[in-house]
Amino acid sequence: MAENWADLPPELLELCSRRLLLEDWFAFRPVCSTWRAAAFEERLDIPWWMLEDDESTETEWAEFYSPFSLRIHRVLLPEVKGKKKCFSSRGWILTIGKDLQIHMLNPLSRAASRYRDEIVKLPSLDKFPGWSTEGFEPDAPEMYQDFLCKFVLSASPASTPNYTVMVNLWSAGPLCFWKPGNEEWIELTSPPDDHVFDVIHYWGQFVVVNSKGDIFTCDVDGPHPTAAQLILEMPPEIRDSTYLKIGEYLVESVGRLLLIVRFGKEGHGTAGFQVFVVDLDTRKWTKLESMGNVSLFVGFNSSFSVQLDENQQAIKPNCIYFTCFDDIGIYHMEDGRIEFDKEADYNVIPPLWIGSPPLWIEPRF
Repeated sequence: MAENWADLPPELLELCSRRLLLEDWFAFRPVCSTWRAAAFEERLDIPWWMLEDDESTETEWAEFYSPFSLRIHRVLLPEVKGKKKCFSSRGWILTIGKDLQIHMLNPLSRAASRYRDEIVKLPSLDKFPGWSTEGFEPDAPEMYQDFLCKFVLSASPASTPNYTVMVNLWSAGPLCFWKPGNEEWIELTSPPDDHVFDVIHYWGQFVVVNSKGDIFTCDVDGPHPTAAQLILEMPPEIRDSTYLKIGEYLVESVGRLLLIVRFGKEGHGTAGFQVFVVDLDTRKWTKLESMGNVSLFVGFNSSFSVQLDENQQAIKPNCIYFTCFDDIGIYHMEDGRIEFDKEADYNVIPPLWIGSPPLWIEPRF
């Protein structure tokens, strides 16, 4: 029989660690070197998947899937439960509540710190320019499904107090941004023509793509912070070849700006992707046939890329991981094959009990 806790059999310690909640696993490993060595292995430097929220349950736990350990971890997040829409950027989640309030938090760092981190309160929905309460019904899911389409951070609030939040309202815009200290959202006065498909923060400025594939930039710290400037139009030959697209995403990958075009199939769902390198300096577009050891993550999250090493076998290289309401899967650049998540194959209109769609969480603490 063990004389102290450190002398417990490693297999027993490993079994105990597998029964712990994520925040307790974080506390379990630093107890001593024996416990750290015995704890089941987990990786936090690869993306995790925040599963969709089922409003029909009363639990305040959110579930996160780890591709490395193939485990579903439960994290106590009452701030997320029941929210009508959630989005993610740089490891942070933005939530929209029935009370119109908007908050940000980092779910995995909360678990690591045992809930000692702060929650960032942003101006509420009624602080957006042009917001009207006429006809507003707090319990109607459709009031939230399409109001906010994308949430993008210029930097993690954990790394700097000088960050900007950019959001895309509705499917056509406008784009609005907020900085710490502001009491209201600021709307871009010269937004991109046509519908805004995606926005990211790239090399000190926000970059926007519209449904035509045209690229705009906006420097919210410059002399004209509310102006979006047309930088580059999609070449006609590329535009003609992508007329069946149903979505576009912008991603920074190894210093390059990538435009990902998603194609639909008859009925609904994803048929495939094309990837282009967009050079804002030379004004050139180049179709990318392979991404090597890089994979992309697009969907309701702020789009991001991950450069893989030989130890990150949980994430497949040269792939596009995508989440949508109509389908979820992995697109293989090498042969165009798609691995669909059959259990998550919804209709175009999600079930009313699904409060928030699944999100990829970028590994940022």
